[in-house]
Amino acid sequence: MNTLQKKILIPMAAVAVVGAGVYGVSQASADSNTNSNDPRASLIQKLADTFHLDKNQVQAVFDQNQNEQQTKREQNYENRLSQAVTDGKLTSAQKDAILTEHKQLQSELEAAKDKTPTDRRAAMKQVRDEAKSWAGQHNIDEKWLIGPGRLRGGMGTGGPGDGQPPADSSGAPAGAPDTQAQ
Repeated sequence: MNTLQKKILIPMAAVAVVGAGVYGVSQASADSNTNSNDPRASLIQKLADTFHLDKNQVQAVFDQNQNEQQTKREQNYENRLSQAVTDGKLTSAQKDAILTEHKQLQSELEAAKDKTPTDRRAAMKQVRDEAKSWAGQHNIDEKWLIGPGRLRGGMGTGGPGDGQPPADSSGAPAGAPDTQAQ
């Protein structure tokens, strides 16, 4: 293994170990980060400095990983909606409407990501409120609209809002209708 490969492999391993915690950075640390609205910025800088790497390359690795994870969450979300249609919990028309509204809400969240932490939280609350209102107007349980990470779990945390409705004791999504969707 040559020196360049080692310089790339070692930070990648460090990123993999630390990466899970990066998305769960507390809001308090995000609020205290005065240099950037991106809570990952200090970690990226530390990795670049420690391993003598170009900060832009380290940033690119973080960005690529984040995009890959979001793509997986979105695909899992669509798969769960498709399964809900198959199981008779949603109609195909409801699924299509949910996906359309979900994409609109995601774009609103994306626009808020570069705001200050306080403004970002306000934007997230507004999006959650819009999701609840939309779901009520369309007679769809809001759990189907609140998908991958961003609406319940925060800005891309993949946490509890990973798109999977919480299950009840039978394994069915909590609050899921027992009969065909209306």
